Amino acid sequence: METGITKYLLYFCIPFALSLLFTPLVRLIALKKGLVDYPRADRWHKHPTALLGGTSIYLAAMTFAFAAGALNRGNAGLFLGATFLFIVGLLDDKIHIKPYTKLFFQVIAACIAVFFGSSIGLPVHKVLIVPLTLFWIVGVTNSFNLLDNIDGLAAGIAAISSLIIFFSSLFFFNNSLGMFSLVLAGAALGFLPYNLNPAKIFMGDSGSMFLGYSLAVISISGTARHLSNLFVTMLMPVFILSVPIFDTIFVMIIRKWKGKKIFEGGTDHTSHRLVALGLSQKKTVFLLYVISIAFGLVALSYSHLDIFMISAIAFLAIVIFLFFGFFLSQTVSYNDALMDYKKWQEIRNNKTVLNNILLYKHRIVEVLLDLAFICLAYYSAYFLRFEGAALASNLQLLEKSLAWLILIKITAFYMLGIYRGVWKYISISDLITIFKAVTLGSTFSIIVLTFLFRFKEFSRAVLFIDWILLLFLVSGYRILIRVLGELFSQFHSKESKKILVFGAGDAGELVVREIKRNKSLKYNPVGFIVDDPAKRGYKIQGLRVLGSREQIKGIIHEYGVKEVIIAIPSLDAIDLFEIARVCKDCGVAYRKMKGILDKEEVMDGLE
Repeated sequence: METGITKYLLYFCIPFALSLLFTPLVRLIALKKGLVDYPRADRWHKHPTALLGGTSIYLAAMTFAFAAGALNRGNAGLFLGATFLFIVGLLDDKIHIKPYTKLFFQVIAACIAVFFGSSIGLPVHKVLIVPLTLFWIVGVTNSFNLLDNIDGLAAGIAAISSLIIFFSSLFFFNNSLGMFSLVLAGAALGFLPYNLNPAKIFMGDSGSMFLGYSLAVISISGTARHLSNLFVTMLMPVFILSVPIFDTIFVMIIRKWKGKKIFEGGTDHTSHRLVALGLSQKKTVFLLYVISIAFGLVALSYSHLDIFMISAIAFLAIVIFLFFGFFLSQTVSYNDALMDYKKWQEIRNNKTVLNNILLYKHRIVEVLLDLAFICLAYYSAYFLRFEGAALASNLQLLEKSLAWLILIKITAFYMLGIYRGVWKYISISDLITIFKAVTLGSTFSIIVLTFLFRFKEFSRAVLFIDWILLLFLVSGYRILIRVLGELFSQFHSKESKKILVFGAGDAGELVVREIKRNKSLKYNPVGFIVDDPAKRGYKIQGLRVLGSREQIKGIIHEYGVKEVIIAIPSLDAIDLFEIARVCKDCGVAYRKMKGILDKEEVMDGLE
């Protein structure tokens, strides 16, 4: 065991050290030769940055693989195809190969892997195996090529994915290329310190295609021996590479929808939209790291789960990614936010036919998800209640009753107005409506089943579990939309003006809520000022009550406040004058919020 651990450490540490050593040398050569990526409209970086970083990753991995004797006919497809794409990437970094030409070269590299025996293990006819394998290799290669869009993202995700693949091959099934994934992890992590924001060097297409191709081939190695386990052969690689796959699918759909070229550069990726929402580049990359690790751990846990739990987790993962993509698609991309935000805002606020069509599509997706949740909850109830022979016999009851339950419950959802809600503003009253709809649907289901089948042999426990699960799923994903909105509303751009809110009552809470939702205001609230000592130290909308009016001066200087908003509509003139004087002394602006029912704001139309 000790020898094995030493071997693993060598396979990781030596490529890591080589990459750490090669990268600054490659950077100096790139700068000397003028191989620099300059800022452009479709690029993210703001300063000229050296290219060829993929060279250090390739040399670190291949030098060690050659020295360790890892090159043989069994893995020749991986090394030859990866080397071929590395050379193509170098040419692209130098002369900018057209996207479709690059895609052609990727297909050639995939064919090399297939020729040397790489194939995806799926229970389909052999005639379909080759095109499916080619599609997987080319797709994942392109995913990493597109993922290299913000400092540190592609290298970090490649390292995480490589380590997950290594552990899966170590603990669960024999993957002949598993050790090379450990080499890739070391090489990618050795490059990462130079590629984190602000990046000193980019890996370029030579690095992203080399990493993507290598991971694509390694992830399906050995899956043909596990045809009986669909999760190992299909879902496990997808979960491990979930972040690049999601980003590719998301960008392709958005660009196709907007009539743009799919393979052109742009700042409309997942990472760019997260930054546009207010996250820093480092926080964005860290968040995507966490997502990649989480889905990788789910993939590693498959051996402890039965087929039902695996299917349920896979379905919920798809739903989470679907809503994450849906949420991001509603946000303005960085280019739009930077160059034409006002125009974008007008389009969103305009009640056009296009918006009505989009709303209609949203409702269709909502109904389809509810249909899926109704089925998932009902199936889950049977699998949780029964097992073995009892489960097999009761599944016949499920088949007879499922169509009736779908019809009854979706009708109840429609009748009680679930599909008229705006879920980014979901409230307690909306949750009560969902509770009523789910309960009414379950109640009528029991009545109909009693009428049609006299409730014979149906389990009351199954229907109770079904009610609980459906209530959780239907309300949970709608709450998720609100949670995502609230989460990203906490982040503010560097240009945002820091403000202090005087008053922590209903008006103050309303001011902060509007600021968080309306990014065009470019305000960053730092906290509240109150006169009520009982509220000091409390948090409202995630912001702390910082002190009283006597402490305003110190708080303004401490937090760099630029403006004070007085959110007490009933404040008298004397108190207002005192606060205005303090603001003037500190050199900050102030404004007073008026109540919506103030008399001077009311027009009765009699004039």
